Amino acid sequence: MGVKLEELLKLPSLKEAKVVSGATNLSNTVTSLSFLEVSDMSFFNEKIGLPDEYYAGELVIGSFFTIKDDVEKQCEAIRRLHGLGELGIILYYVGIVLDDLAQEVIDVAEELGFVIIKMPENDYSLRYNEVIVEVMTELLKQKSTENIVNEVLEKTSSLPEHLRNVEMSLKSLSDLLRANIILTDDEGEIINQIRWPRNSKLKLANFLLNADRNANAPIKKENCWVFSREIFHKDNGVLNVYLVKEHEPLTPAECEQSVELIQVALNLWGKKHGEVSEHGLVKAILNDESEKMYRLANKLSIDVKSINLMWLFQLKGPEKEKEIKAEVLDYVTKYYHTSIVQLVEDQLIVLLGNYRYNEQEVALSENFLGSSQFVMEIESLAVCPRLRNTTDVRKNYQLINSLKEELSTLFIGKKHFTISEVRQVQQAILYVRSGEVKVDEVLRNIQPIIENTEQMHTLCTFLLDADADYQKCGEYLFIHKNTVKYRIKRINELLGCDVTRISDSYEYSITCLVYRIVRRSNLL
Repeated sequence: MGVKLEELLKLPSLKEAKVVSGATNLSNTVTSLSFLEVSDMSFFNEKIGLPDEYYAGELVIGSFFTIKDDVEKQCEAIRRLHGLGELGIILYYVGIVLDDLAQEVIDVAEELGFVIIKMPENDYSLRYNEVIVEVMTELLKQKSTENIVNEVLEKTSSLPEHLRNVEMSLKSLSDLLRANIILTDDEGEIINQIRWPRNSKLKLANFLLNADRNANAPIKKENCWVFSREIFHKDNGVLNVYLVKEHEPLTPAECEQSVELIQVALNLWGKKHGEVSEHGLVKAILNDESEKMYRLANKLSIDVKSINLMWLFQLKGPEKEKEIKAEVLDYVTKYYHTSIVQLVEDQLIVLLGNYRYNEQEVALSENFLGSSQFVMEIESLAVCPRLRNTTDVRKNYQLINSLKEELSTLFIGKKHFTISEVRQVQQAILYVRSGEVKVDEVLRNIQPIIENTEQMHTLCTFLLDADADYQKCGEYLFIHKNTVKYRIKRINELLGCDVTRISDSYEYSITCLVYRIVRRSNLL
């Protein structure tokens, strides 16, 4: 059902290409090929990127034409493609479109294990279609029904942990079979529905009526072939599987293996797959299970589209989890019509929407921390406002999760964080990982005071720990707030800026984060 990348590199159209990163991953299996038409990831994320897709096993072809003069955007493209599950990129026209492939881009790809296959440089005779034809011929030639179960399970198991679920298994199976897949409960309620192609307008519900679940092969209905089978799952009871393929039927072997695969996926990742609860809804949001999310939201009468704010609590231990959950729920329901409060993986996630009042809600989270009787049991609270959809919920959740250990070490004594501060930490870490040249460039902002321990300690405490509050900074440093004001005034004079001004404070906050990271690593 796929071809090892190292085997594809032996094809005539690729044998002169050079692998410049990700060489340790050449044994990975390629299952599809795509064209990277838009390489500017800001535009891609806003206009094109699908929120519920992950392209494991895919290789892309492109030239970075739209970002040819921007190395930072090329690095961003590599990170985004890797985040989408792409194996690598076949990069064309280096020396023609790109003057050269920057070492920074190669370093980012190498760190991620992302494969960059660079086609011969300065070669005007290169044509995309040569690679496309040869690679697709190999992929289609390898189509076999013998290992559907193993291949899909292997593919799903290789995904990030939050994507190892039944829906992603069904999507992989759908791509493999080029068929629509529907999973319903015993009452005919759709649990999962995967379309192929994804923009298909087929009225799939029509094929569920009067389906013969005892047939050994697909039955023709209208212009499609339909196979259905009843399966039993220990946690969800009786479920019904439907495979709907246009133009040509699946073979009996493909049908039987597909049913077996779905049964195994349910056993591995489908515990309480049909559960109707707020906890199941939150898990569906975080696991990117869109069909399940909307089904549960509908049954629970929750308007998930109204969710525009998330609070994410890190707790110090499980002892007071239930009490904290009850306290938070009691607090937020006074202010929001939509309020979901659930414990997920030792964290308390709060999803909010439909604010009840007209006045500002910005201080509610800080007010809660200030009044909570369990504040000593709370490690941190990160607040994510202006969420556009549940995809933003998931992305912010993953970002905070990836950096939660850093927050407590880079912001001393602080419990309340905004998503902007979390992103600043992310940016600071990226700068440090970019190497010594980038670190030196960032630290140049504080060069006039970098050797003065007192001034650096004051600046970092003021911007990072005390939220630019003179009184709070004085308490942290055990000095009077007027002393803090004097020190900050002197720092401003030396730096030639005003670190209390928003435009300057943002830049200098990131600089202070970089300073603390390199100090912690004994690089200064």
